[in-house]
Amino acid sequence: MMQMRTEIKTILVPTDFSAKSKNALKVAAKMAQRHGAKLIVTHMVNTYYMIDHAGKQVIGSQTVQQTIENAQQKLDAVHLDLQTKYDLSAEIQISTQTMVDTINELVVNQNIDLVVLGTSGHQKMKDFILGSTSYNVLLHANCSVLLVPAKFKKTTFKKILCPVRVDYELNQKADLSALLAQKNEGGINLLGVGNQQTSAMVRQAFLEMKKNLTIKSANFISEFQFSTNNAELIIEAAKTQGSDIIILADQDEDSWKSFMADNFFKKVINGTDIPLFFVKSKLKKIKNNTETLTSYDVTLPVPG
Repeated sequence: MMQMRTEIKTILVPTDFSAKSKNALKVAAKMAQRHGAKLIVTHMVNTYYMIDHAGKQVIGSQTVQQTIENAQQKLDAVHLDLQTKYDLSAEIQISTQTMVDTINELVVNQNIDLVVLGTSGHQKMKDFILGSTSYNVLLHANCSVLLVPAKFKKTTFKKILCPVRVDYELNQKADLSALLAQKNEGGINLLGVGNQQTSAMVRQAFLEMKKNLTIKSANFISEFQFSTNNAELIIEAAKTQGSDIIILADQDEDSWKSFMADNFFKKVINGTDIPLFFVKSKLKKIKNNTETLTSYDVTLPVPG
């Protein structure tokens, strides 16, 4: 069997200690076991700054320090739990940066391959207007991202849905799909999804994916369908086939920045409770300036 070019050697799990974060951590721990990967768990402490004539200062530093100490105790408990349940010695970290800044710094310093993030699976109206944390990470993280909905209770990916709808990251998608199938002893459903405008391009990409998976001796079946709504077709296919994970390329058919529009990714995120694996090239340029969600600068005028 041909050796995989793409591997998952280091997994990062941001946690806020909520139920959805704990569920994502359980999935990540099982992944780390199967892939022989290093597991890093990080928690972000909200920090507020004031900039005046004395420079940049933390607002409420005593409160921040107490919050950090409380978080450290919770992370120590997480570390012990991972050792006890999964025989994993995870690395734990606390950050006072935003989630995206924390992730991208660790991508460089720790060579992160995958971020596993817990999500509710549905955006509220406030999140839709301001940008949810999970969507912000998808937009800006410089490595692949796995969103694990809170309702997903499995820890293996036996049935892998790999849609092909854009000519993008095909080799890495094929590598990761074959890798997940191998590590989970599962199979791949390769689904070509095109319309009148994209049919020729998608068919070519679909055939290239079939060739790549065949070369890797991957266990897969394939089909091609036409649709005017790719998101709905993929969601329905995943539901019908009982898929455990959906592998998606980091490319929207229109634009990542469809701010008010219900674009492809938002439709898929809101339409399924199946984990979504977004394939992204590591150390890829951030598309836009990071949207700060949890840390703020309060700038005051210099007296005089």
